[in-house]
Amino acid sequence: MLPAANTAWGENPALSYGNLRAIIGYIALTLPVVLLVSGAVDGHIEGSMSAYYYTQVGDVFTGALCVIGIFLVAYRLAAWTLDNIATTLAGIAALGVAFFHSAPAHATLSQLRLADVHLSCATALFVLLGAISLFIFPRTDIELEQRWHAACYMGLGALIWLSIILMPVLNALASSFYNDNDIFFVLETICVMAFAVSFILKGHGQPTDREFALQAGQPPAALTRALADRHAVPAKTPPEPTVQA
Repeated sequence: MLPAANTAWGENPALSYGNLRAIIGYIALTLPVVLLVSGAVDGHIEGSMSAYYYTQVGDVFTGALCVIGIFLVAYRLAAWTLDNIATTLAGIAALGVAFFHSAPAHATLSQLRLADVHLSCATALFVLLGAISLFIFPRTDIELEQRWHAACYMGLGALIWLSIILMPVLNALASSFYNDNDIFFVLETICVMAFAVSFILKGHGQPTDREFALQAGQPPAALTRALADRHAVPAKTPPEPTVQA
């Protein structure tokens, strides 16, 4: 693939995309920690991450999901590859989780309907993130020294999908244990942490494109031409032939 002609001097698009992936991962990694610390301070751990919307850190929960959703949608929106379509859909789902909230206590009918949208978006988000780690991220790490990255992505993606499956299964088989011990929150946290680690590893572990790196290290074409013209030796004009009468 040839580098884009409008790459800025010193800018490496491959590294930029990698850094955005890592930022998404770091934000996701800190979200459960902030929620747990807030719950510990209040003396009550909520049954799900979404329930923290109705606590004092509700803005943190919504803001983090909005940032993650916007980054997933926008970081390579113009390139319509399988990777970018999946991350765009995951970003839309994350925004749906942020703006359609879970049902509060004594919810009205309209709040219950919005909660159904919230749950559908959350399910789609985790399924897509698991698929990205399982099937998309490992494809680009084909070099021998990077194969352990591919194994990590697949393991993290499988962990996300396993947690999704365990949520309804454990609720059906041991509902009292499931509810009394906040198992839903634990499984949600596992999903978020696995997604975060996967994106951080992908962001920092993906090698840069050599063509992009070479172009980023060169000055702009116009400046290059100007410098060349400044130091160029003017060509001697051949004398005009004399005409004898």
